[in-house]
Parts: sequence; structure tokens; C-alpha cells
Amino acid sequence: MILADRPRLPLRLLVFSCLAFAPRAGSLLAADEEVRTWTDVTGKHKIKAAFVSLEDGKVTLEKADGSQLEIELAKLSKADQKYVAEAMKSSDDNPFQTKEKSPFETKPSPGKSGRNKKGSAGKSPATERPSAEPRDIQVDYSSTDTISLATTDKWEVDVPPAVEGFGGSKPKTAPLPKKTNFFEGIKGVAVNPVAGKAAVSFALDEPKPTGTTRVVICDLATGKTSGVASAAAKMAPLALHDDGKQIVMRRDEWGFDNQDRLEVWTLSGPRVERTAVWTPYEGGGRDVLWGEFLDSTHLATSSRHGKVVIWSFPELEPLTTFTLADGAVPALSPDRKRIAYCDGKEIGIYDTVRGEVIAQKATPENLQWPSVAFSPTGKKLACVAFDKLLEWDTATGALERTIPLTGIHVQGPIDFTDDNFVLISDKFLIDLENQLKLWTYEVPHGGLAVSVAGWTFFALSDGEQKPGALVAARLPHPGARSLLKKALTQPDLFVLHAGTTVKLNVNGIPDPAQREQVQRSLVDRLQTIGCQAGDNGTIELAASMEGPKDRDVKYMFGGGDYKMKEYTGRLKFVYQGQTAWEATGTNVPGVISLQKGENVADKLRAAEKPDYGFFGRVVLPKFLQKPAQGKGPGNSLTLGQSNVTTSGVQ
Repeated sequence: MILADRPRLPLRLLVFSCLAFAPRAGSLLAADEEVRTWTDVTGKHKIKAAFVSLEDGKVTLEKADGSQLEIELAKLSKADQKYVAEAMKSSDDNPFQTKEKSPFETKPSPGKSGRNKKGSAGKSPATERPSAEPRDIQVDYSSTDTISLATTDKWEVDVPPAVEGFGGSKPKTAPLPKKTNFFEGIKGVAVNPVAGKAAVSFALDEPKPTGTTRVVICDLATGKTSGVASAAAKMAPLALHDDGKQIVMRRDEWGFDNQDRLEVWTLSGPRVERTAVWTPYEGGGRDVLWGEFLDSTHLATSSRHGKVVIWSFPELEPLTTFTLADGAVPALSPDRKRIAYCDGKEIGIYDTVRGEVIAQKATPENLQWPSVAFSPTGKKLACVAFDKLLEWDTATGALERTIPLTGIHVQGPIDFTDDNFVLISDKFLIDLENQLKLWTYEVPHGGLAVSVAGWTFFALSDGEQKPGALVAARLPHPGARSLLKKALTQPDLFVLHAGTTVKLNVNGIPDPAQREQVQRSLVDRLQTIGCQAGDNGTIELAASMEGPKDRDVKYMFGGGDYKMKEYTGRLKFVYQGQTAWEATGTNVPGVISLQKGENVADKLRAAEKPDYGFFGRVVLPKFLQKPAQGKGPGNSLTLGQSNVTTSGVQ
């Protein structure tokens, strides 16, 4: 399968996609103002709009919906530059207006609603509302750019230099208001490192059925918190705008498809000002699972059904969309220019500036409910899926590790706390390098945790009598690092470590002629981690080859869909009957290189055999913890455990 034929425009220019002019009530465009097609100097990007003014070398244009755009005069085509010059000469009045100098930034006109649209389900156009009422956005996907996701011919990603979050300064812990009563709880946290701020919400199921939501903005540079604003609703923050003021709030009610509505809120003293309301998705699975601002003029969201959409902001017009598997949660890169995703069968990266998939490859096995994350430097990608954690090198796409999460109930997305550690389910810290379940962070009173730009923020309450706090911390904290250092010198804490004797089991290899070769490969692999094979091993390494089974295969440049026989190589460390670690490999090639006269079908037919080379390439873990539950301090699953309080990590 190849990418869709429609050209991909850079995200920052997608807002210039050819939009049909439709006069509407309340437009500021006078009847004699000429609406024409404007073209940039490359000839690739166009927009229909009317000329408003020229100031300081920048041209202001007004679209049909009344919103305004700016572009440098020099970036317009020669014909458009000539038009501007003639318009300035013929103008009787001074057309200049003072405007914020931000090229390519949409500027909504006062008192205007977004462009009237007909919704994708045949909804009638929204009526004009007074400026104090929110715009009721009727979503229309008819002109949205749809991206096809398919395996690329290679995986080579240029990882940009690390972005310094929060302006390079240390975020400060900020106070949170006291609970109004026992039943109120923290419902959401949204952090924007560009703004250096965070939005935190509390919810109370009173009055019923409407409920009450309270919201505060925390300034992470000063450690101060805005006044509390409240609204009659059950909502939680999804994303915070770069201005640190506008919050995209998500409906937050119990049950499936009750997290479907989004609203844009701005806090005004004790009140909430709603500026827009819309339901991005329809039908079953319409809950919004994820949302992030790509910049000040673009928002990305994804649904429970796996639909990812990039929106213009504040117009909230859908610009680009692609679809993943049910429950899949994507991730935004540190520079906010790329979206990583996993659809359960393949992992890939979509470049929002180029508007195309730049890398995609097959996962080693089918993954259930995959959630992905970029590390703070962008050099690593991780995916958590049901009961395992996988890590890839972002630049090369090489699978570095597969870590079993035995005993851990994985719920929700994951976050990198730094390049070597991942936080799962708001509490479990995983050491990637040593493949350890390192630490448990207990947050009282239903608190939440989110990691951004190398910092982890714990939002927690201290009851109705004392203020809570949004605690900024580096994880692992010093105590965890100290214990980890000691643990790595105490091999009795692990069932696998340097010096361990491992019993090999190759009975799962159906071809007797291959068993001896697989055994030799595993002996070599054990030597790379300082272990040896022996019949008296205290832990077993079991190898198997499964298949064949039919699998559908697609390649970006292959021009079609293919079927092939898939064989899966599987390797497990088993301790006292329980799986402590597992890795798989497949004969389905992630990348195909064709020589003259070759085709994809021939290559796949040639690969329809077990890949026993997997057992010679697999990377084994250096350490393995016991796979039994309740063996760590405090009956935890990890080496250590800490409580998080308003004073920090204890």
C-alpha cells in the first residue's frame, strides 16, 4: 500500500488548504472586497481570502469565516505581490491595523464564530451566537486529508537535538486548593512546557446529574496558582494551549462514550469562559483518549476507536486524519513535530511538518491496546501493550528490548521520566537498561502523575483541611537510584544475573536438524550477559518455533497487499513455572530491498520459512527479578516503594 495520492502540505501551511468561500451572516467582508486565490512563492500553497492590509512587510488576509492570517509579502507569488501594490495605490483610506506580529498565525476577528459547516452526519449549520456564548462546532470531515499508514522501505529517522523543556529552568511545585468535601477528587492534569504552566481540575458529582468542575492554572516558573474557577459540568483538562490560558477540556463522565465532548475554556476570575464546544468523533468508540497542541495553531486528538485528527486552532477544522487500532494511544515528540503510533501490528512515525509517514515497520508480535511514548531526548520510543513493554531506537527502528510486566496491571498511557526509565499506570517505574521493575510511587487520595520533558508532576490532594500540591520531581528520585546501585551488586535479589547457570530447553524447535544450531546460538547469547548453560541451571531458557499461519502483509512502495506464511520464533526465561521474560521474532521482513528484475511477491515467497537466525540475534536481559507477586518491600512488585506527599517524594 502506498501513501494517498493527495499532496501533503506542511502542517503550518495546512491551514492554507484551498477553502471554498461561503458568505455567512456577520462577515466583516464588504460586498466589494475581492475574494481571490492567493498563492505562495513556491506555488504549492493556496488560500481563498480578501486583502485587508500591508504593514511592516506583512500582508493580512481575511478568510470567509472572518478569521485573519498574516504572511510575509516576500513569500507571496509575484502576481500576488503586484496585486497588493496596486491595492495600496488605489486605497483611499489608511488600511493599516496594529496586529500581533506572528506570521502564519490565525487571528480570529472579534465577535465572530467559525466558518459554518454541515456536520459529517448531516447536521444543520450552527447558528451565529453572541460573543459570550461558545461556538458550537459542527465537524465536517469531507475535505480532510486522509493519510494511509503503510510500511516504509527503510527506517531512517533524523532525531533533532534535544529540546530544553520549561525554558531550561527547574519547574517549581505549586499549591492546589483544598477539596470542598470528601467526595471531590482530582480528575485531570495537562502540562505545557512551552507555556511553562499546567492546568489541574477537580470534580464533584454535585449537583446531580450536572456535577461541578473546578480548575486552576499553575505557573511552574513561579510556583504560583491562579484563582479557582468553577463551572457546572463534569470535565477534565486534555491539553493546555501555548498561551497558558486556553484549556481544551474533555467531558469526563462514567461509562463508554462519555468522554466524547471537548470544550475550550479560559479562566476569568471565579468563572469559566467557554469559547468553543464540539464532539470530534461519532458512533461507538468516540471517547477522546489523547490530545496535545502541536503549536499555537494546531491541536491533535485521538479516539478510542483509533482515529487520529489534526485540527486547526482556534477554527477547529479537521485538517489531517489517520486511523490506528482500537485503544491505541499515540505520542508527540519533544519538538512537537512528529507523532509516534502503534496500530498493534506496526509501529511508525508521522511527520506533521512534511505531512507524511517517515518510518513504519512491523512489531515483533501483535500488541493489544498499545500506548507509545517518546523519551525526553526523542532518541527512544517505548510501547506498553497489556503485559509487556517494548523499546526501540528512534533513529534506526531497532527493537532494543522486550520487558515482561508480570504482575503489573497496565492501565492507560505511559511516560518516560528520563531516557532510561518509564512510568506505567501513574506509579510503576521501569528501568529499561537493566529491565527491572524498579520502584512504586504511591500517590494518596486518587492523585495523578504525568511526565513531561524529563520532569514528573504529581497532582495530589491533602483532604478538605489542607491544600494539595502539584509536585515537580525528577524520577527516579535519589533514594531509588541509590538502592538500584546497591541492588546491581547483590545478585541474590535476581533470578538472572551475571554468573547464573541457565538450563536450555529446545524441545519447542520442531526441526531436529535445527535444534543443535539453536542451542549453540543460545549458549553464545548467554555468554554475552556473563551466564553459562548447564543441566543444573536455576532458571530455564526455552526456545520454540511456531507456525506457519497466514498473514496479510503491506508495504508502502509495494503497490499491493500480499499473503505469506508466517513463522514465529519465541524465547522465554521461565522461573519455577512462571514466565519471567519473553521475546519473539518473525520471518516476515520489515524492510524489503529489491534488485533489478525482482518483485515483492518473489521476496516474500523466498522468506516463507522459519527464521532460526532470530535465536542468534536476540538480546537477552542482564537481570531478571522473580516473577512472583508481593516479593518487594511493602509487598510491592518493585525493588522499592515511596509515598508522594505535598512535600515531595518520601
